[in-house]
Amino acid sequence: MIRVVLVEPEGEYNVGFIARLCRNFDVKELYIVRPKCDLEQAKNFSAKGLEYLSKAKIVNNLNEALQGVDVSLSTSSIADSQGDMLRKSVTPEEAAKAFGDRHVALVFGRESVGLTREEIEMTDFLVHIPATPDYPVLNLSHAVGILLYEFWKLRRKETRPKVSQDSVMLIEKYVRTVYEHVKRSEGDLDMYVALRRVLLRGIQDEEEARAVIRFLRKTYMRLIHEEE
Repeated sequence: MIRVVLVEPEGEYNVGFIARLCRNFDVKELYIVRPKCDLEQAKNFSAKGLEYLSKAKIVNNLNEALQGVDVSLSTSSIADSQGDMLRKSVTPEEAAKAFGDRHVALVFGRESVGLTREEIEMTDFLVHIPATPDYPVLNLSHAVGILLYEFWKLRRKETRPKVSQDSVMLIEKYVRTVYEHVKRSEGDLDMYVALRRVLLRGIQDEEEARAVIRFLRKTYMRLIHEEE
């Protein structure tokens, strides 16, 4: 479960856009620490995320916003400074893979100055979104969108129908059978190994697997008829 925490947000438009992102990516909780903008005005930018602003928990400090979560992740455009352990970071993808199944608080700072070192120290990990060194500072709502997408992508992948063991066995069978019909020497084994690995690694779900099986079966049948 994801909790988005905004610390002293300053722009109504950003808060509204973030509420919309919460709806896009099925966020469960929105906490706002000492907002510096008009939340009523922010509703004008929230589209179908209006309910998130209506139900947002307004708290007085970051410690309140972190209560009840398993892991907290702060964000910053300044990261991985040599000798600064507090700024040692993980990427959004690494964070999602490590904590995607936990109750996670994603903490975002002010548009003007971000999070303080004291606020970063209150969280468990620092997340940094890599960008061009010439201009690494992202808009607040853009940063929120990138992190939420990484967590959503992982959850969506886990809910997609996986390739069945029966389909895996059929793919292996037909790849091997076709290979046996086209090989000319034992040196051709690398063709079989590469094709099998590419197919099994690249197929994402059962629907794709069945389509590949139909193709391999037709290829096999064509080879048999040509030999006859």
